[in-house]
Amino acid sequence: MPFVRQSNADLIATEEDQGSHARRNQAMLREAKKMPQSDVVIVFPYKTDARVKFGDEEGMETRQLRVPNDEERHRMETWALKRTAAITALSDSGLVLMLFYSRDRDEIFVRVAADDLHLRRVAEMKRHKLELHSRYLSAFAEYKNNYPGRREVNFSDRRIVEHLFKAHVDKTDTENKYPEPGLIFRTPDRIALIDYIIRSSDHNCAGLDIGQLMHDRDLNHYFPLHENRKLKALDEDWFHAFAWGTHIDEVRDYFGERIALYFLFMSHLNKWLVLPAIGGVSLWIIDMFYGTPDNKTDIVICIGMGFWSMFFIHFWRRTANTKALKWGTLGMGSQLEPTRPEFIGVSEVNPVTGRVDRYYPWSQRIFKVIFSYGVLTVTLSLLTFVIMFLFLLRHVLHKHGGRITFQIINALIVEVLNVVFTWVAKKLTDQENHRAYSEYANHLLAKTVVFKFVNSYISLYYIAFFKAHSHLFGMPMECVHGDCLMDLGSQLAIFMVTRITLQNFIELGWPYIKMAYRTYTEQHTFSSWNPFQSSHTVMQDISSPEKQCKKESHDLYEDMDEILILYGYTTLFVVACPWVPLLALIGGFLECFLDQKKLVLIYRR
Repeated sequence: MPFVRQSNADLIATEEDQGSHARRNQAMLREAKKMPQSDVVIVFPYKTDARVKFGDEEGMETRQLRVPNDEERHRMETWALKRTAAITALSDSGLVLMLFYSRDRDEIFVRVAADDLHLRRVAEMKRHKLELHSRYLSAFAEYKNNYPGRREVNFSDRRIVEHLFKAHVDKTDTENKYPEPGLIFRTPDRIALIDYIIRSSDHNCAGLDIGQLMHDRDLNHYFPLHENRKLKALDEDWFHAFAWGTHIDEVRDYFGERIALYFLFMSHLNKWLVLPAIGGVSLWIIDMFYGTPDNKTDIVICIGMGFWSMFFIHFWRRTANTKALKWGTLGMGSQLEPTRPEFIGVSEVNPVTGRVDRYYPWSQRIFKVIFSYGVLTVTLSLLTFVIMFLFLLRHVLHKHGGRITFQIINALIVEVLNVVFTWVAKKLTDQENHRAYSEYANHLLAKTVVFKFVNSYISLYYIAFFKAHSHLFGMPMECVHGDCLMDLGSQLAIFMVTRITLQNFIELGWPYIKMAYRTYTEQHTFSSWNPFQSSHTVMQDISSPEKQCKKESHDLYEDMDEILILYGYTTLFVVACPWVPLLALIGGFLECFLDQKKLVLIYRR
């Protein structure tokens, strides 16, 4: 081999290349040792009280911590055994865990993550569907790993399929200028796969029964983590992402298909309300300009809203099916749901899963369901009597004026009764003891929708169809100036304004008050007994998972019935108040803004 002489410049360049390669290899090693992104948090109880000694604290001499009694010690030791078994199962399944105490050391937080290779194996085993590249029409297909092939056939059976799937690059990550191109899993995909690893009994899975652990009080919380950078981006772009639906795919990529489908409907409703809002206000101005009692514009409004309602539903089905096809949820069948932690039953072997599960016979539940709907029937009868009595009281006191005052009181009573019966319906549905969350939500939604429909519309139906030339409890009833449309329009407008203001204030304020109260109470308790507290001590802040743990869980069904009532106000009685679609449009934008604020600030992921 001939000897090649190198100059000093060539030697320096070679050394620089070798140094750059060494630095690149060290960076790759550090990246490989780096913990993958944590997507799920499991919170185990550690002590019955933060002021109790347990574990390493029993050998410490502290004035503030007391020795536990026998019952507390037995309970904490039982927690320790079950917690150790659960953590061992999670670690043996290949998940990456990071454990730390809560600020007052009464809980143990476990941040759960999984590396990309493990997720790919589980995705292939689970037959998880992923989105293909745009060149393949963005269809969905079951994930398959690359197959290197066999040497004896000269690798002719090699199969490379990774390039078929779409890479989901995080556009909000401005620090990493060269993102990894193989990110085929979205955050909801990672959460679903990690949840499958935790719950399933398949190979390389932990097989934990989360519902049973929470039912037995051996596990406090189980929830996915927020990503603050993506949340901030969605919050800044709330109008296009949540209210108008231009960037609805970003909502789906973060919150999943259920939340995205709700905001897709809201954006569809907002877009379609623009035309009736402009037309309704214009016809209302024309009617006010002529000032005649003929109501000539009512015919145009009735015909127009009839066609609007028909085409609105038709195009919503097209939009929903288009997005379902794009998101891979079209034709998705029913799936086996985990057992609710609140479900009470006898432990038996589930014939479907082959695991020990709780069982509650339908023969015992049917009597509770009959009792619940009996309470609903009696409540609706009492509600009808109360509303009719209010109208009678208004008729008796009409000489003293106060028509608008009465309508405001009527609207406030309607909203208060909606809140009260929602609480009653939850208690009744809890007593029915449903196993799956979908069963529980459907029965709850059936009760609340029926009650709220009657409660919200009975006054309007009475004014529109029964009040004129009728008798109530033996007394003749009359409309304002003999025109029931005027009476109906003012009551409808007050209903809409009250719902937009009061209902949204309660919906947004109450979870925030509970979260703030829970945080303040724990912080005050921690400050009062902290043995290391002094005037020179700076109290540590709680971690991000602990902050999210104190938030409420989001229930999408509570928002759906509100939209149904709003849609009914807009379509059923618009002839009496043509500018109601404008109020509905404002209310729709406000509802989207408040709902996304709740998802970002108040609720867990």
